[in-house]
Amino acid sequence: MEATVAQKQQVREGWETEGHPLLESWERMEEKIGLDLERTARETKALQRKREIGSAKDLLRLILFYVSSNWSLRLVGAWALLNGIGFLSDVAILKRVRNSQRWIGTLVVGLLQKRATALQSMSGVRLRVVDATTIGIPGGTGMDWRLHLSIDLGNLCLDEVELTDQRGGESLSRFTAHNNEIMVADGAYPYASGMGPVLQSGAGLVVRIHWRKLPLLGAEGQHFEIIPWLKTLSTLSETSVSMHTPQGQFPLRLIACPLPPEQAAEARRRTRLRHQRKRKRLHENTLLAAGFVLVLTNLAADTWSPQLVLVLYRMRWQIELSIKRLKSLLEFDHVRAKDPRLVQTYLLTKLLLALLIDQMSNHSSLQHPDWFDALERPLSVYRLTALFYDAFRQIIAGPWVSALPLFFRRLQRYLCDSPRARPQQLAWVRAFIQHISASRSFP
Repeated sequence: MEATVAQKQQVREGWETEGHPLLESWERMEEKIGLDLERTARETKALQRKREIGSAKDLLRLILFYVSSNWSLRLVGAWALLNGIGFLSDVAILKRVRNSQRWIGTLVVGLLQKRATALQSMSGVRLRVVDATTIGIPGGTGMDWRLHLSIDLGNLCLDEVELTDQRGGESLSRFTAHNNEIMVADGAYPYASGMGPVLQSGAGLVVRIHWRKLPLLGAEGQHFEIIPWLKTLSTLSETSVSMHTPQGQFPLRLIACPLPPEQAAEARRRTRLRHQRKRKRLHENTLLAAGFVLVLTNLAADTWSPQLVLVLYRMRWQIELSIKRLKSLLEFDHVRAKDPRLVQTYLLTKLLLALLIDQMSNHSSLQHPDWFDALERPLSVYRLTALFYDAFRQIIAGPWVSALPLFFRRLQRYLCDSPRARPQQLAWVRAFIQHISASRSFP
């Protein structure tokens, strides 16, 4: 049934009274960052001389549009002219974006610090999932940059991030742990150097391990052999172990869950293929351990049964879905540059967008908590992110189309090619046609 005029007017008034972020202008969106843009831009030397770009707010909008639109630098210049930001060449825009690396990083850190303070003030236990993903540059190997992420599952938001080059390995020490948190990580993180600070903080830890990656100690202080223990298991089991770290020795629980026969066979098949591709010798113990899920935790056994610990570990998959949203919707892996400073500006700005979209999602969760908590018809975070990202891009872009007829003559700088040694074929063809039309006649 179609809505009546009165119902449509009621909907509009409802949006206006709620102050929903979808209908807020760029002026209001700039307020949501909540940081002193002018001061931080000056301190990081992103805005030293206000030539053409008169404010840090305009510079931020220019960078956000460059990153979110995927337009060329010349078209971004045309957009800046139509929005009254400035009459900038493509080279000028390139320099502005490249020199804003530290500034955008400062804004990202500022937002994360404010978020961390707010999250720490909440009561209850926080469940955090950590992981990393690689990002490649054009013509690269696909592992040129690494993005380290921590997600608060209860509030469904990024709470800590770090951007490194390909040499920046995955480690739990990159994240700050607190005693009211449980951190969940996959098999890339069980190293004593990274686990030590988390265990020392009093935080809970659930991490998957490899059968020979981590040296564990048994009840008598002897080296604990995992494979002989696994050979005796046919059901979900656990044993007490301990581990030396730079911060001291900590007691832990090692939980082993045998996979069902079909899943174990598939896991071992993938293990064989992986070793064949890498041309590595496959150890028989690796094949045996592939049929188990090995999880290490410091959670108390009287309140966290082995089954419940495995439930916590299965929640780790949520960060894989979050990374998929970042890459498929926000196009994190669509890097268009090779210059390290330009790449960092690009990726940090994408992170800034992700943090602002988190704010939008949080605003919606407070207005409609039943959508997020429903089990029968749960909210699709993927579709919500797609909706908010597109809305945010429209807010950044602004109503530039209406200015197109007024400034079209000045767009020659952006729409026409630079002088070139070899004439453009289409221009040459048009000139040739004009020449033969003027000099020759046909019967």
